[in-house]
Amino acid sequence: MSRSECIYLIKCTFWLTKFLTHRGLKVTDSRPLFEYHTTNDEYEELKRLLLDVGQAEGLKNDKGYSACFTLFSAEWYRRDYERIHGWSWDPIYKTLDISLSASELSLIVPKGLEDYWRRPVRFYDSERRNFLGSLFSEGGLPFKLLKESDSRFQSVFSRILNQYDQSLSLGYSVLAIVQAAVEKSQLPTVFKEDTSVELIGHMADQLISLVQTYDLINHSEPVNELDRVHPKWRDSFPMPLDDETGTSFLNGLLRTATVETKPRLQKKSKTTVCNFYWSEQHPDKIHAHIFLPNELTFAISSEPSTTRFELAVYEDGEEVSSLGPAYARLDKTQAIVRLRNSEVRFVRQQTTASLSLVARAGGIIVGSIKLDRGEIAVGDVPVTFVRDEDRWLLQGQASCSVHSSDVLIILPTEGRLASKHEDCSSDIQALEHSVLFIKGRQDVIFEGNETYRIRTGREQVKHPDLALQGNQLVWLCSPYETFVGTPRVIHKFAAAQRIEYERFLSGKSIDKCDLHETMGAHYISIRNEDNETLLRRKIGILPSDFQLEIKNREQANQGVIIISTQHPCLYRLKDKTLEVGRSKSENKTDIMIKAEGVPPTSVVLQVTPNLAGNPIDIILPFPTKGCLVLDVNGQHLHKNITINDLLGTRAFLFGKNGEPARFRLELRLISRARLRAWYEWYYTAGERPVELNLYSLREHIENLLSLETGIDQIVEMRVDGAGSVLTWQIRRYKYSLNYDYERQVLFSSSVNTRSGQIPSPVIMLLSEPERKPISITSRMSEGVPVGEFELSSVIQKNGPWLVVPGKGEEAAFRPCFIRGEPPLQTGVHAIQSMQKATQLFNPRSDVNTITLVLNQMASSPSHSGWQFLRSLYEQYGYLPLATFEVWRALVQHPQALAMSLFKFEMSVEYLSRIENEFPIFWEFLPILDVKDAADRFRAFLAHKGAPEEMQKRLLNKMYQQLGTIFPTYANEVQMWLSLGIKPRPIPHPTMRDIIQEWYQDLLREHSESRWPEYGGAQLCHWIMSQTESVIDISPDTEYRYSVVWLPVFAAAVASGKTTFESVFGHEPGKLFFLRQVRDFDSRWFNSIFQFSLLRNVAEK
Repeated sequence: MSRSECIYLIKCTFWLTKFLTHRGLKVTDSRPLFEYHTTNDEYEELKRLLLDVGQAEGLKNDKGYSACFTLFSAEWYRRDYERIHGWSWDPIYKTLDISLSASELSLIVPKGLEDYWRRPVRFYDSERRNFLGSLFSEGGLPFKLLKESDSRFQSVFSRILNQYDQSLSLGYSVLAIVQAAVEKSQLPTVFKEDTSVELIGHMADQLISLVQTYDLINHSEPVNELDRVHPKWRDSFPMPLDDETGTSFLNGLLRTATVETKPRLQKKSKTTVCNFYWSEQHPDKIHAHIFLPNELTFAISSEPSTTRFELAVYEDGEEVSSLGPAYARLDKTQAIVRLRNSEVRFVRQQTTASLSLVARAGGIIVGSIKLDRGEIAVGDVPVTFVRDEDRWLLQGQASCSVHSSDVLIILPTEGRLASKHEDCSSDIQALEHSVLFIKGRQDVIFEGNETYRIRTGREQVKHPDLALQGNQLVWLCSPYETFVGTPRVIHKFAAAQRIEYERFLSGKSIDKCDLHETMGAHYISIRNEDNETLLRRKIGILPSDFQLEIKNREQANQGVIIISTQHPCLYRLKDKTLEVGRSKSENKTDIMIKAEGVPPTSVVLQVTPNLAGNPIDIILPFPTKGCLVLDVNGQHLHKNITINDLLGTRAFLFGKNGEPARFRLELRLISRARLRAWYEWYYTAGERPVELNLYSLREHIENLLSLETGIDQIVEMRVDGAGSVLTWQIRRYKYSLNYDYERQVLFSSSVNTRSGQIPSPVIMLLSEPERKPISITSRMSEGVPVGEFELSSVIQKNGPWLVVPGKGEEAAFRPCFIRGEPPLQTGVHAIQSMQKATQLFNPRSDVNTITLVLNQMASSPSHSGWQFLRSLYEQYGYLPLATFEVWRALVQHPQALAMSLFKFEMSVEYLSRIENEFPIFWEFLPILDVKDAADRFRAFLAHKGAPEEMQKRLLNKMYQQLGTIFPTYANEVQMWLSLGIKPRPIPHPTMRDIIQEWYQDLLREHSESRWPEYGGAQLCHWIMSQTESVIDISPDTEYRYSVVWLPVFAAAVASGKTTFESVFGHEPGKLFFLRQVRDFDSRWFNSIFQFSLLRNVAEK
């Protein structure tokens, strides 16, 4: 190296030191380069320095020069890139009057980006390493192009933010939303590059987060408010802030984000609110958006086996959306459930069906709440929508009046438009029906069997909110709403009582119908004094004394249907060959049935209570013996299935010859390590079969699968009772793809799935989760897929790779790992990013590279590894988390796991998935690790410029969310975590009396329950070894030990007074059983855990 080169080397190093010192840093901290916010003076100074260095050969291996070159290149892209420059190094070379070869770049860029700035080199293209794309992504967005496209970019961003929340809830990633919006725009081509799409996606995330965190929707000037409470909020955005245009541009984006977020946040309510939307983009779908209160109260008929419920939204008996688990407080015949989710979105499967919120335990529905106005009678009555930005919001059905003067009406199948309107017709169809567009204040009249009047642009709007109430038949029927006796009409609001109305059945006033004319399948309609129909629905009406039961016989292919009523009815089976005899007595009919060979899964009984009317179909399970399990198509469930195959699957448990029968359902892990872990539930089938929703047990199956490493475990499902035993084997994946290294071909021994579809695998680069996966298509033979997938040569240039099912892929298969190009070996001390750790990870090595980076991430909220995890979760979260080694390592690292709570903002979905898919017991997480992570996160916020008031508010909000998800962290524990406030000490005698009262409540509420006993002996030994017990409770029977003492032990582990391993060892299956003990009575566990934890903390 020449003397001049040595001088430049020193100058480069000195410039970098000064650059960092101005930002209060001694070393780089892994932030993206645009977040250093190089000033214009610094940029010009750096340019002069590099021009002076010129084509110096001796500096190509120097880290200081490489760092200067990479920083300049990133800043050049942000400041000086123009449309004419294309995707090339040439403009940078021309600016610096140099030229670098590919081999020189392969030294300089990694040395500067990875070694100095501790930022990853990316692999966006098919090159080995995409150096240009890496530097451009570090620079941010090209600001000259942004200014040139200002209004267009604002418009595109508004569209992204408008669709943000809805699209995420429907399973789309932020990157997919951005990609779609940018592709449709007229923005310059560079904004469609992956680097730009990723940056725009991050900006959308940040803006939405700022609006929510700082409550900007309640401020008329959101920019001024944010400048007041968080003056450095712009620093994390990828555009120059020393340019006034850049600042005003960001201000505009923030205002847009506030406007787009405001409607959703303002709709939160203490009651349940259902909104339904239609859009031209999805003409065959209705999207539902339901807002939920903090708590729901379910009426329960019997005591459930656990206080941990599964909540879901049902559409006429079928689950359409899961609300996840929730803990209930039992109070006699009520269960009060605190919800983890405040809203839910889904696509309606059957628009005419009713909606219910359902609570389940052990596969059985323990409580149900019907949602008002869930039925959308498309095709039967006019359905009226009003414009809501780029969508249409359902406002009324049948005859109604609306405020809006911009209205869309989906017309019914029968009838005609009786009023005249100009320019209202359209070629568009909605849900396969004609639509009408109405503008202004008008009366739209539609006539047919009924008369409907829709009034638009009205100042006063009447919503009668009529509903039907009656005794609904418990069996599945057609019509779905079939009542025993004539239903009543009820009003949701008292104001509706002033409306005069009359009920009609199939067009005839019910007051003029004879009793027999009211029976059968009808369209019931409610009309006002002007003969305008306010409600119309298809229902079934059976005699008020109608009763039906089914019984089996000695042979599994025989049974009897028993019907009781004084009203004369005709009965026939749809499949006449099943009936082998019939007996009649006074008010009672027995229909004997027998199947040849294997019995069918169901029997359809047609009941005609009115010869002049339409019959009612009652769908009954064949009254076989023992257990009948049917898949979503009503067929017998296959013996080897995946978790997703359980969707729509039901089990029916039958009594024996009319007598009650006891059944046991068991889920057991088939363990390679001889681990004993299982769930079990007991049921009693009496006069009518017990119906189980087996898909609702998926969380329990995932819990079992999580107990062993890897993704190939099997869970056996077993049902025994009434003299029969049935078993099934459940896996995560249906089959696997294998890789032929010589031919570079993937092949499968099972190409076609049960539905006949061909798998559509994609391949992802494990070190670049933000990169779009590459689709792989099957080889063809004479136009037919052969189940072999040819891989491109790209996999030999990078690595490691993982072949995974595409998002939404029905043909789920086991992911296939392909090593690819061997990575360049790096010293352990040089591994600073999760990208590098993933490339170098070797499960057989003594050094776990991923754990090394997690150590860094645990103490640094700004570490780039957190963005790596975010991208992995957003892009590939549809796969089991255990697919990726990084998640498995995270749950084994308490400090990093604690930090992840804050980096994922206490996300309900994230915390629930970690609990479901890994053997983790949240109450054992060291509470001081959570406090330490909070302190580091708070320091991170302070460094970002957030004032102390905002730091407190944000952390308090996160702790509130944590307490909602896991009630053990609520109340006093939340106050201590958030504010450091310890509860007022209660005198020992008083506290002893309170705990004794809690204990008596526990005994009283579970006097008939089967108590979980696991770990009782170990907990007893531990409690007896304590010099001073936290609670003065000594259960009089051994089977109560575990329930009573587990919360005391858990609090001791969380506070560091003992360890889980010192009492239970290292077997993960023990955590599994202790979770069942915890969930037996959440009120007892939460109260004792919180009291014990805070006492332990106070002693420390």
